[in-house]
Amino acid sequence: MGWPYHFLDLTPEEKSHRRELLSQYAFISQLSVLIPILGYGIYRLCAWLFVRKGAFDVAYSALRELPGSTESTRESKGVSFKVLARRWRGLQWWLNGEIAPNWGLRGRWIAAIVWILWLLVLCFVQTGHDYLHVTKRFGSVAAAQLPLLFLLSMRTRYSPLVIIFSSSHERLIHWHQICGRIIMILLLLHGVWYINYFVQTGILADRLQHRHSITGLISLFFMAIIASTSLGKVRQWNYRVFIYCHITLGLAIWPILLLHAKPLRLYAAEALALFIIDRVLRYMDTVTEPAILEQVPHTELLKIWFPMTSTKLARFQAKPGQHVYLSMPSKPTCTGSKSLLSNPFTVSDVTASEIALVLRARRGPTTQTLRTHADRFKTHPLNSIEGPYGGFLPVAELVSSIDRILLVAGGIGATFILPIYRALQEQLEMEAGGSDRLNLTWALRSAAEADWATDSEKQTFAQSSNVHIYLTRHHLHGNALENAFNGEGMEMDELRESDETIGGVKPLAGRPDLKDIVDETFSYHVDERVAVIFCGPQGMGRELRNHVGKWVARGREVVWHQESFGW
Repeated sequence: MGWPYHFLDLTPEEKSHRRELLSQYAFISQLSVLIPILGYGIYRLCAWLFVRKGAFDVAYSALRELPGSTESTRESKGVSFKVLARRWRGLQWWLNGEIAPNWGLRGRWIAAIVWILWLLVLCFVQTGHDYLHVTKRFGSVAAAQLPLLFLLSMRTRYSPLVIIFSSSHERLIHWHQICGRIIMILLLLHGVWYINYFVQTGILADRLQHRHSITGLISLFFMAIIASTSLGKVRQWNYRVFIYCHITLGLAIWPILLLHAKPLRLYAAEALALFIIDRVLRYMDTVTEPAILEQVPHTELLKIWFPMTSTKLARFQAKPGQHVYLSMPSKPTCTGSKSLLSNPFTVSDVTASEIALVLRARRGPTTQTLRTHADRFKTHPLNSIEGPYGGFLPVAELVSSIDRILLVAGGIGATFILPIYRALQEQLEMEAGGSDRLNLTWALRSAAEADWATDSEKQTFAQSSNVHIYLTRHHLHGNALENAFNGEGMEMDELRESDETIGGVKPLAGRPDLKDIVDETFSYHVDERVAVIFCGPQGMGRELRNHVGKWVARGREVVWHQESFGW
């Protein structure tokens, strides 16, 4: 079968009908966003009904009352239900696994493929044999996705998707990346098809002097820069390059799109409105005050004490495991100035009047500036704190519905894990023997790196026998912990006892055996529901998840949560 699309000479009526179809399918493209949102809502409802044991008990009670029902029939129903639940948990675990290291989750890949196939269907349906129709359709369908792109990037807690999905923005940002790549693919095809048309008809030189063509090429060039600087390697090399290109070029595209084509103006205006709303709400949620800086002795860690208003402090106290975005205004003399560049840090502690952040001073401009002020002045004249965000891990629900909880922290990941540990410990102390259900494993480089955690009165390590702290070899530097769990570092010493104590706990020197820790957690009872919560190096997280996955394959019910800012 030959190429179906041709350059057609249309009548005015046919061109008018083509414009109507372009608008219609662009609107369908935008409206179809509701399908996955409603689908997720239905899924959550079904999951809620699925775990409600009371509802199923009623069903089985009714079954027992049916004439002719037998005990073997009831047992068969129960077995079938358990098998179905086991397979569903296994499927969920598989979907939430990486397709390959650093290549994203399988579920996201599947969703991305399904979504782009759907958009491609919208690009081709009812285009007939009109080459220009399908070319324009790619552009209009892609433009209709721009509001979704900015909706997924909204950081404010009032974002509609944050509310609907009961999630924080760091979970949605992955979908923002996927949406951006899909839009880029569609727009690239839109541009390539148009250039091919200009070349085939011999009007390329003439068209490159027209406003529509010039603005289209500039937009594609800007989007290519945004896409390339959004790659993980670029973000790790220089986060500032990524964020400046992302925001400045993203803003520059708006007036260009408004000039490019009239049908795009509505979608560009919607995206711009979402961006402005997000920025205004985030600005209102930002506090700018001086901060007290402490250098943790003999480490690369900094501890920042930041004063907070009583109203906002209540939000920090309400949920453990939250994070904020810290930035330093470009003009220290202007208290209303908020910096464009901000970095996420977990709230490690909350007192009656301030919050504490613990961070590792790396090569980035933010941490290096803070480290310089910590060494010289012990304060920084001005810092902006935006948030809090996150904290969606339901502590009370974990205590009531989970039989055993394993917390694992690697290095600075303890800033997330320890507040969760304190909250869980406080809840479990109310029940007899409840603390035995909670286990904490923390691997860090040296005892000095635990000083920030053990100087707080809230630490109760000595009151629990289920806290295990591991110290890696003291002479390792740099990314020793990360490299060790990625298989890139030197072999660790055999575990041995140390003479030091951390918070009343005698640590072991060496790398923790995650397999033994996981196996022991799952060894108590086959019907126990287990929660595994992790924060730390990616390599350590992969290894831990692999060991937990073996128990999921055996049918065990597991709640897995991995906190990460690797986006």
